[in-house]
Amino acid sequence: MKYYLLNPFIGRVLLVLLLDGLSFLTAGAVTWWYLNPDATPVAYAAGITAGALVSFGSLYYCDAYSPRVLCSLRRSIPAIVCATGIAFVTATLGGFAFSTTTETIPVVSHIAGIYFGLLIVGRSLFRLVSSNSRFTQRVLVIGASELGSAIAESMRLHPNFGYELVGFLSDEADYSFAGASISEFPILGPVHKIEKIVDTLNITRIVVASRNREEYFPAESLLSWKMTGVPVESGVSFFERVSGKIYLDDMRASYLIFADGFYVGPISEAVTRLIDITVAGIALLFASPVILACAAAIKLESKGPVFYRQTRVGKGNKPFQILKLRSMREDAEKTTGPVFANRQDDRITAVGRLLRKSRLDEVPQLWNVLRGEMSLVGPRPERPEFVASLCTRYPHFRLRSFVKPGITGWAQIRYGYVNEVNGFVEKLAYDLYYMKYRSVSMDILVLWQTLKTVVLFRGL
Repeated sequence: MKYYLLNPFIGRVLLVLLLDGLSFLTAGAVTWWYLNPDATPVAYAAGITAGALVSFGSLYYCDAYSPRVLCSLRRSIPAIVCATGIAFVTATLGGFAFSTTTETIPVVSHIAGIYFGLLIVGRSLFRLVSSNSRFTQRVLVIGASELGSAIAESMRLHPNFGYELVGFLSDEADYSFAGASISEFPILGPVHKIEKIVDTLNITRIVVASRNREEYFPAESLLSWKMTGVPVESGVSFFERVSGKIYLDDMRASYLIFADGFYVGPISEAVTRLIDITVAGIALLFASPVILACAAAIKLESKGPVFYRQTRVGKGNKPFQILKLRSMREDAEKTTGPVFANRQDDRITAVGRLLRKSRLDEVPQLWNVLRGEMSLVGPRPERPEFVASLCTRYPHFRLRSFVKPGITGWAQIRYGYVNEVNGFVEKLAYDLYYMKYRSVSMDILVLWQTLKTVVLFRGL
């Protein structure tokens, strides 16, 4: 997770969180001064703390902190309006539940109004400051290669205040395509002009995605720039940081052998197992009424068992029986055999579609976690009918079996489910990234994002 957390954009998110916190405290303080509500300072401070947590949660679930939204004031305003509305209703209901005074609505209304205005001002200032070149790393990529193209495409699809891709230098000896571009980013010239271009365009980070590192590779120039404080980074590691996945094209076994990561010590494994048992046990206890309600809905809609057992491949290629709430017809694969599900799959029942969107069909897998067959977070387990063909088509797919499969995973929150063999190359890239950087903190991040998916019904 090191490369992902070192992305400069993370610092900007923390800055926005700080600005939002200060804005809420300011709104609370102004309301206290202006309305002088009939409450003790301690009670008012407790209410403000609870309100701040509700506000942060609302902003998070309305995607107000996502890079795509923060990069655009046009997208930020609807997210803030939605979050403010949710927080206002929640705070009002909470005020009536825990207070007997008649000042709840005036106090909440004043705080919400002031906070909304401060949020808009704060986002405007954030964009003004973040767009300043002094706070953005200007990136030059050496090599108009497939890796360079992947970097460009990732940065085009995922705008990032932390980096600005200025352009590319061609590492071809017969450079003759002036004016060309890669994913809308220009090719600035041949690699031997690196010194002039770095000086002229004020480059502050150099990324090497070159195919040719012999005759036309500017090793001496790169060493000089690095010694003067300009970071020089491999294209593979930079791609990992901006995309959150491993670059699989032309990846050699030597990369996996010599790269850091891909191993978690026994202490971390023990902590992860402790978290799995604790969370799975508590979650099963609290989810029991929900499972019973889902079971009743399944039985009322269609015939067949409530629970669905299916063979999946676990750690060490050991098969096990995964447990799910049935979301398809009982005879779903009677005529087709094992096939991938898709969004428009007519085998999925009406109740099953709701279960899949909320991911509630996965809840019984907490029992697999308690049994030690699965973990809360990890690559999703696949059916043995698919694993053999996937390993043949994607040789690195077999590496997934070195860790326990999970109920949710990095690939699920970043890419979602796939319903065809071709989509597994992207999923594998995210799974390998998770395996390389997996840690307790990364698992917590995945679980937190999964909770958001469940609440917002963003499943299949």
